[in-house]
Amino acid sequence: MAGLPVVDISGFATGAAPDPGRDAVAAEVDRICRDTGFFLAAGHGVRPETRAAMFAASREFFALPAAAKNALAISRSTCHRGYFGIAAETLDERTTGDLKEGLDTGGEHGPDHPEVLAGTPTFGPNQLPDLPGFRQAWSAYRAEAVEAAERVQRALARSLGLPDDHLLTMAGGEVMYHLRLLHYPPQRHARPAPGQLGCGEHTDYGTVTLLADDGVGGLEVMRRDGTWIRVAVPEDLLVVNLGDLMAIWTNDRWVSNPHRVVNPADTDRYSIPLFVTPPYRARITCLPSCLAPGAEPRYAPQVAGEYLTSRLDATHPYRNPLLAARQAATPPNDG
Repeated sequence: MAGLPVVDISGFATGAAPDPGRDAVAAEVDRICRDTGFFLAAGHGVRPETRAAMFAASREFFALPAAAKNALAISRSTCHRGYFGIAAETLDERTTGDLKEGLDTGGEHGPDHPEVLAGTPTFGPNQLPDLPGFRQAWSAYRAEAVEAAERVQRALARSLGLPDDHLLTMAGGEVMYHLRLLHYPPQRHARPAPGQLGCGEHTDYGTVTLLADDGVGGLEVMRRDGTWIRVAVPEDLLVVNLGDLMAIWTNDRWVSNPHRVVNPADTDRYSIPLFVTPPYRARITCLPSCLAPGAEPRYAPQVAGEYLTSRLDATHPYRNPLLAARQAATPPNDG
């Protein structure tokens, strides 16, 4: 196992008094983002009891019978919220479906929310299980994880010489926060086909991801030199990594590194990532500070929400009949 650098982001808490130490933290974040694009966050504000309650609720949900979980199937949702089963997501198109199951959630958007009224994709109601205490655990964890994400975004903005709240106040709507609960069954229960992983090699889609991990292991990260390292995640820290839109925005000054998950052989693995994407209509284009004089940007501008939905279409068969047909033709080996 390899250790990632640890960065204390407590100085970027909402409402915190100005701290001269922020510049040093921002400089360290910039150095790390130029190298691996992954670090461990301390001072994130997610309380141990909140984290423990969310993992307990996640384990209880995934232990339900298949019929109960499938009653919340993501294919029933108009906004990509709900349950998906083993091998229903394919993050590496060179392989068969990932050996994991999950519950995708987002903000609570009722029928009168402006984005729902406008028909904006990814905005709408969640499908949460009707388990005692689940919604309370989910709501508490989401709120604290979003605060952690805002701390990270302030540090990232300062690292780029921007106002601390720049990423939180971009035009185009509200910042999108999608929280996933994931379960990776042990290999003895879901034997992998050749090349099949718990989570195939991929990059994340948005700007930044914050991950809570149960400590079992299995996360592997690719360095910029192409080598893979196995990452140990201490219980009191969150993994932070950058996504594609941040790499586009910074013209590859910062790395959207490939990563993957290998299912443990003899135990279940649980994780809780929070994915951060800029406002749906935000236009992501190369920052002037990340472009050398006379150079051209490496990437065409992207509209954040359109990029997100295009990637979801490519990885979830239920959103694409061609992918669904391919998956039906090659059923997973479920042991």
